[in-house]
Amino acid sequence: MQHKEHYQNLTNYFNSALGILELEPDSQLRKDVISICEYLANPSFKIAVFAPFNYGKSTLLNALLGERTLPIDLIPTTGAAIYVKYGKELQTRIQLKDGSIINANGTDILKEYAVLDDNRQMRDDVTSVEVYCPHSFLARGVEFLDLPGTNDREAQNILVQEKLLTADLVVQVLDARNLMTLGERENLKDWLGERGIKTVVFVVNFMNLLTPEEQKEVSNRMRFVAESFRSELPNNISNLHRVDALPALRGRLKSDVSVAQTTGLATFESALQSIVKVYGEKTNIQLSRVQTIASQLCQVIKANAKEVTKELISIQEQKSEKFEIQKRAEKLIKEGFERSSSNFQSWLYLTKLLERYQFELAVVLEQRTFNIWESEKFRPEALKYKQEISEWVDKASEFFQSEETEELIITFPEAPKVFLPPPPPSETKKYGGLRNIAIASGIGWLLGGPMGAAVVGGATYLLSDNKQNKSQNLASYKEQVKQAYANAARDYLSRFSTVTLKAVEEYEIIAEKVIKVPMSQQSPEVIKLRSKLQLLNNLSVEINQELEFLVG
Repeated sequence: MQHKEHYQNLTNYFNSALGILELEPDSQLRKDVISICEYLANPSFKIAVFAPFNYGKSTLLNALLGERTLPIDLIPTTGAAIYVKYGKELQTRIQLKDGSIINANGTDILKEYAVLDDNRQMRDDVTSVEVYCPHSFLARGVEFLDLPGTNDREAQNILVQEKLLTADLVVQVLDARNLMTLGERENLKDWLGERGIKTVVFVVNFMNLLTPEEQKEVSNRMRFVAESFRSELPNNISNLHRVDALPALRGRLKSDVSVAQTTGLATFESALQSIVKVYGEKTNIQLSRVQTIASQLCQVIKANAKEVTKELISIQEQKSEKFEIQKRAEKLIKEGFERSSSNFQSWLYLTKLLERYQFELAVVLEQRTFNIWESEKFRPEALKYKQEISEWVDKASEFFQSEETEELIITFPEAPKVFLPPPPPSETKKYGGLRNIAIASGIGWLLGGPMGAAVVGGATYLLSDNKQNKSQNLASYKEQVKQAYANAARDYLSRFSTVTLKAVEEYEIIAEKVIKVPMSQQSPEVIKLRSKLQLLNNLSVEINQELEFLVG
């Protein structure tokens, strides 16, 4: 039970690896992993029989089953992998790629769906072909797998190569007249040996057509080859057998027991039954090929993890280089901003504003041209400083790709109000009407009046005194007016300085967040690569752990 759990875990890990590695559809490793997963999921003991066309493969299977179950012809015909399973009656079940299933009694339907067409191509609409046969050997949980011939078309070879990995025992049929061709030797190495398939039984057909000396030579040659594929078979069971397939089938069809002995069929059957009995649990057979495929898969996983690591390092190096550039840019922009902000604040200090603009503004106010002065001179100068500050923040926002920032708002006070002093009191009001007369009529009129002679001396004195007071009052009044305009100018500049300095200070806090290299955030690409790397590393560890449990 423990072994089954570990094999199930391996199946899950293998499937996960296929999803992560994204191997090409025609990748041999991908096909092998799919095949090994199929193999581990199948509880039956599967015996695959393969050989080149016309080597008697299907004839041998029919002899084992005791009837003409599978198609036999003098030309290559079997174009599909045919699963032979236990059933109470001889029936055929064919599943097509569109999901439809065809059930038929007997096996005649195989001629339509499991043979090559006129162009010697396999049908491309068939998913699986299953034959159910009432045989006692199959009733023990055994399946035969009749594979297409291997010396006709590349498509058949690919199918055979995939299916061999799903079998617990491989039976390779050989032709004694043309023993171990170059193609067969290559298949032994590539399809079996290098994929961890070490449970192989060789059946030599057509030995009855050779002389005794030739038969002996064939046996000697094959004994060495067979020895390389029996490491996982019991010592007392041979994996090299002579079976004359066609005579054996004829004997079976005639119920001639002696023919089974003379053709070697009985000995071969006994060996198969013994192997199934010993390896019914399949665990030892499974381990070797699972280890082989797992090793290949782990190599690809590690290579893939290495590539992902290199890609992450490359991204990190690019990121570090970018960060250094950003830090240098941050320093330059920050220095520029601070310089511009300092210049603006220095310009805004009240002492400097008063020194530069108070007198000028007082004159403008007296001349009633404040709006022109503010719009054409004062406002442009203030906005020039603001623009210099904003440009540095805009550069930072663009360079660091930050969100749109707030703008520095410069608010100009409303036009100043001038509170002029009341004009000095008139001479008339102060001296019983004389002052008003003096102001209104002038001195010449007063001296030419009818009372001039009588009061000329006093009038002269009086007028002389009034003239002096008037001059003093007028000078004082003018000074007060001048001071009123100066005070209004000071008030305007003071309000502008206070409000704008505060706005600049607050904006510096905002700008500090903008003129800063943003916190490093992993891009979706990096997150995906890190996740993939972790999955690859975990899979490699988990696969090896499961193998360690199985090895014990």
